[in-house]
Amino acid sequence: MAGPTDIPFTPELHLRLLLSIDRGHNVQRAVRSAVRPGDRVLDAGTGSGLLALVAADAGAAEVVAVDRHHVGMAERIARHNGVADRITFVESDLADLDPDDLGGRFDVLLGMIHTNNPLLDEGRSRLVVELRRRFGTADCRVLPGEVRYLATGCDRLDWDLPTELTDLAQATEALQGAYGWDFQPLVDAVRDGVAMRAARPAKGVAPAWRSPTRSGALRFPRNDVRLLTAAEDWVTVDYQASSFDGFPDQVRLTTTAAGRLTGVIWTQQLRYAGVPLWTSESYSPLAGPRHVGPGQEVVFGAGATWRATNVLSHHHPT
Repeated sequence: MAGPTDIPFTPELHLRLLLSIDRGHNVQRAVRSAVRPGDRVLDAGTGSGLLALVAADAGAAEVVAVDRHHVGMAERIARHNGVADRITFVESDLADLDPDDLGGRFDVLLGMIHTNNPLLDEGRSRLVVELRRRFGTADCRVLPGEVRYLATGCDRLDWDLPTELTDLAQATEALQGAYGWDFQPLVDAVRDGVAMRAARPAKGVAPAWRSPTRSGALRFPRNDVRLLTAAEDWVTVDYQASSFDGFPDQVRLTTTAAGRLTGVIWTQQLRYAGVPLWTSESYSPLAGPRHVGPGQEVVFGAGATWRATNVLSHHHPT
């Protein structure tokens, strides 16, 4: 089965993220709240270097900004703004480094490395917890401080998994008829990724070179979905905790309306000091639709199959 693929953080994507102005403002305010004069700050996955710039301006004694890619660009931006002497840029994977390589432990960890997709961010949350353990002081402050996930059962009106799989099967027959060759391995690879591509409500950044009117949240348009349950807490990842056990293998919801239940919308909130910094939604379809009435408990499996394909399986409540 095809697993989720990571996001390539190109210079273009970094620029488009910066153009999400209100998201940037929220994160800047949180950095200024987290950093105290004299702190050592580790910016994990610095990207364009924005958070490193803010931390240096907030009075950090030392900022170390680490990324696997494009560190030279972030360093040029810092030099262009006259703060390069207050930030140490390191092009490396943090998995290959020890605290001694970076001058010791850190009072603040800036771990804004989330992709706004739970299928990818389970691993990234585990990484942030591990970075805090390996590089942080005993009372290291982490930004974001927590990631909260809510689940909402819905009927998605603009897309349907069984319909797309039926269309794909028909296209497969047409291929074989046209070429006389069996392309089933290629079709299988495409089929395994169908639900992955449907996870996002839209591109994570605006397609045009302008700042969007509002970008502090990324949600499905409500004319495209009909909500059939309340938004219920699924899991909260606390970055002050000593460990992270991973996501639960089930999601349990109670319906509030009758209808055709086709999937779950996940709401992810990156939070610091209880304040949401960025809210996003993603979608996981059920393997097949289920007709429900109000007040009905529904349970879906969110184990290995969901992690690999983005498709939820239906379980009978126990």
